[in-house]
Amino acid sequence: MGQVIIPALFLFPTLMLFVYLIYETAKLSREKIRHQFAIDAAVFVEMTNYSDFLNRTAYVNGAFPMRIFDEGFFDTNLDCSMKAGCAGKGPDDKRLWTILCKNGVFPQRNGDCQPRHDDKYGGSDGSWDIRYGGLGSAKNDDASSIDSQTCSPSGKTPCITILTGLEKGDDANAFWLNWDDANAIYKLYVQIYQLLGSVEDAQYSVLMRLAGSGGSGHNFLRKSYWLNTGSDINSAANAAKAFDSGIGNWGLGSGLQYHCYQYVNFYGNKPTGSMFQPWQVYSPVDVPQMASPINGCHGLFQLMTVSDGITGVHKGYPIHDGTLNAARSESQYGSRGVPVNQFWGGEGDKFVVSKNYFNHDFMADFPGGGPTVHVSVAIDGYGSGIRASVWPNPTPKFQVRTYP
Repeated sequence: MGQVIIPALFLFPTLMLFVYLIYETAKLSREKIRHQFAIDAAVFVEMTNYSDFLNRTAYVNGAFPMRIFDEGFFDTNLDCSMKAGCAGKGPDDKRLWTILCKNGVFPQRNGDCQPRHDDKYGGSDGSWDIRYGGLGSAKNDDASSIDSQTCSPSGKTPCITILTGLEKGDDANAFWLNWDDANAIYKLYVQIYQLLGSVEDAQYSVLMRLAGSGGSGHNFLRKSYWLNTGSDINSAANAAKAFDSGIGNWGLGSGLQYHCYQYVNFYGNKPTGSMFQPWQVYSPVDVPQMASPINGCHGLFQLMTVSDGITGVHKGYPIHDGTLNAARSESQYGSRGVPVNQFWGGEGDKFVVSKNYFNHDFMADFPGGGPTVHVSVAIDGYGSGIRASVWPNPTPKFQVRTYP
């Protein structure tokens, strides 16, 4: 018995040290996994703010005005009886909807200004081909053409003429378009795009308020990390800064751009009181100048665009080379998007890696400030045939995905 007891006195302490080693290792592994899950969730939640903004902007650019003008103008017809060329006009040519569409006033499916009853898009539509037709076709590939569009004969710019009247076959000459109706159409057009502009402005304001900038911003990221780790509320400041530097420039006039009309012109017929020419084509004496209630939009809102450098979408086609979805060359896992590193285990963390049974300071084993967890987060149109885009072909199918 004595021969067993003496070796056991040496063996049991060794076994206990082994048990403590397993215990401390398990604690480190558990905390690393917990912090990894926390940072994954935090950046996903934060990036969702941006994907939501892109999707909502795509709706405001395309689907919303398309449906509004369809509901408001499709069943309104203008009379052209006794006007030259009226006999050659079909029923669809007399629709106010068709007339405005050909003047480039609002976007429509396919941009061909052909009335159809299948303008609803389904889940199987990988791209929504919502485009301007007629005189507005230049806006499809280059939204900045809005900024240089000019109204004749005033020379005002940027300006749009929603009802034409200078030439023989223009709206005010080809239809019985009286002055009161022309004014009503003009006012309704302005009201619609003022509403769309206020919606877009509110969306951008919400994004900026939620996101902020630097370590003091990106509240969703910081608070999500805090809720999942129990660490100090500011413990994710490094991750917030890394996210902020990688997300790109979302400032107005740089990464994001409003395109607005400062002037809106129209034509209509006024009675003259003369039996020889009872009606005459008129336009406002001074082309109406639009108010500018939206910061960064000088006039009446028309479109919001996000730079190709951010979205990686060029003229409606995804190239996947923007800050939101470019491949990470340093990654071995096919990671894309914005890389985020987060230190953990230091002071302020609920779990401090230097406090262990062996009193070993693990912080010193990791150059740069301690152990880190890493994640990359991207926004793109995922799925076969999906071409998410803000403009052109505004398709609200941006989604968030995380990578190792």
